[in-house]
Formats: sequence, C-alpha cells, structure tokens
Amino acid sequence: MDKTLRCTVCTWRGAWAEAAAVRVQPAALPPALEELQHAYEEKAVEEEQLGGHKPPPCPVCGHHTLPVNLHRSHAAA
Repeated sequence: MDKTLRCTVCTWRGAWAEAAAVRVQPAALPPALEELQHAYEEKAVEEEQLGGHKPPPCPVCGHHTLPVNLHRSHAAA
C-alpha cells in the first residue's frame, strides 16, 4: 500500500508514487510561508540522515509534502 501524502501549501493529497512521477518548479511564496518551507526542508534532511525517506515534492505546486496519518476508527462494542 502506497503512503498517502499531503501538500504543506496547496490542497493536494495523493499517493507517494503520484507525487514522485511529476516534477514542478516551486512557485514563489510570501516570506512567512517561505520560512515554514525552510523548516520543512530542515526536518526532511534530518529524517533522511536518520535513515528515513524524503517525501517527493507536491505535483501541483512543487512544495513540500508530509505523510498523512490515517486514523482507524474502532467500532464500539
């Protein structure tokens, strides 16, 4: 099962393979959002150094993506 990702800037959500298949040049952002993107980049580099995999950029806007934590609902007994 492919991991689901979400973009940190736009509303895109999709599979890891879908994001990895497309390369888009990142659009310019306001300074406040640019700071957040820089923080996401630092976190991605740390994860990669610890043996993790850096998620591919968003196929729509070219900015960072994050894994979506899928919560399973448990039926009441």
